[in-house]
Amino acid sequence: MCNITQPQIFRKFFIYTENQYIMDFRDVKGKKVKLPKDKKYNWRPAVYGVLIENNKLLFIKPNWDDKYCLPGGSMDLGETTTKSLEREFMEETGYRIKVKNPDHPYADNFLFGSDKVDQYFQRISLYYEVERVSKKQSKNLDEETTELHWEDVNNLSSSDFTFFQRDFLKTILKK
Repeated sequence: MCNITQPQIFRKFFIYTENQYIMDFRDVKGKKVKLPKDKKYNWRPAVYGVLIENNKLLFIKPNWDDKYCLPGGSMDLGETTTKSLEREFMEETGYRIKVKNPDHPYADNFLFGSDKVDQYFQRISLYYEVERVSKKQSKNLDEETTELHWEDVNNLSSSDFTFFQRDFLKTILKK
């Protein structure tokens, strides 16, 4: 079952050596990517929702990966975490949600790099347990979502998840 009850930070991608930080950027598959010397990276906070009903967890399949991930995404400047998650969840799934415990997210630090799309950023991801306000979808999926998928929490395999959410999902889902 999902048990999001206290803040936790788990994955570390900073290695401290000789008074400087070396950063390992990873692409969507988990492969190391070097930050080009002429590039800077951006700060990109993001929020994700964990929706479990009848022992099944809701995932989306984004158009940028062949693996499943949790609904959510980047926060807009000036948004609160809960408003951002409500917006992202609606855009990607068509469902209105409510954050169950807004004061206790799980946190995850991730450095993303892609030379294909020339994007590099440090992402802090906040994960919240959510519940649907209504069972009815109120809109079509956005252009970034190709599929909604419900998976039994007892049948989850880490190879089915996008790289940057694997550790989080392994941590919270206890079999």
